[in-house]
Amino acid sequence: MIETNVLVGGNYMTAVPKPPKGKKKSASNSPKMTEDKLLEISERLADALDFKNKVTITTYRKGKYEKFTGIIQSANPETKMITFSVGNFEHHKISVNIIVGVE
Repeated sequence: MIETNVLVGGNYMTAVPKPPKGKKKSASNSPKMTEDKLLEISERLADALDFKNKVTITTYRKGKYEKFTGIIQSANPETKMITFSVGNFEHHKISVNIIVGVE
């Protein structure tokens, strides 16, 4: 630990640095994505959006995997969100950052 003495109003004060923050558990346990896997996911998402194919998207969030089966309605590149239709009137907005697989 590095201490720094500073003269303040005739008294010395010791500045102690804050301890480093720990890693989040969900980030350290998340699946490792290779560049090839990310490219494959992006190609499958683009094809599913273009052709309105039914796909199953696997997401990973807060230590849990979830699967959604349906049709991609739209994609917003600014917010990195896709709108996913899983039923007649049921839509989900899914962040592309949590997608770990597309079938």
